[in-house]
Amino acid sequence: MVLSSFKLVFHNKFYIFLASIIFTLFWITFNVLGELLFFTPVFVFYLPSDAIFVFVLSNVISALMGIVLSMNVYVLKNTKTKMNKSSFVGTTVGMTAGGCASCSTVGFVLLTSFGAAGVAASTFLSVYQIPLLISSIGLLLWSYYSIHNKLTKNCVLRETS
Repeated sequence: MVLSSFKLVFHNKFYIFLASIIFTLFWITFNVLGELLFFTPVFVFYLPSDAIFVFVLSNVISALMGIVLSMNVYVLKNTKTKMNKSSFVGTTVGMTAGGCASCSTVGFVLLTSFGAAGVAASTFLSVYQIPLLISSIGLLLWSYYSIHNKLTKNCVLRETS
């Protein structure tokens, strides 16, 4: 069962705390970059009706980031198996796709400084924002599944003589 690894990691309060901190940081980052959360001149959260779907997707990404990164920390601290670079691919790509897709105006300002290529990249990000967010969720779920396999399935190799 896929929830067995979740229970294994999150029975410890440290990992619950770590996941909630990661969720909060990504939630704030995605909402500031998506121009839903403002800190100056006053603290305001504004959610227009056309941004509700993107807001829900970014909340799911933030929650998955908290879970997956906390589980990665658990694996690094508590298992003797070596972690390879592919263990962090889903997390990294998910974070990048979620972050880039949510930074429509910030991305526009940064990317237009690179001329026509920047405009093309900015247009691509704004047009394909929802598919990028959905693919980010898929990659984070894949990353969760790989961590689950690493925690619950042992590979036993027989020695040949």
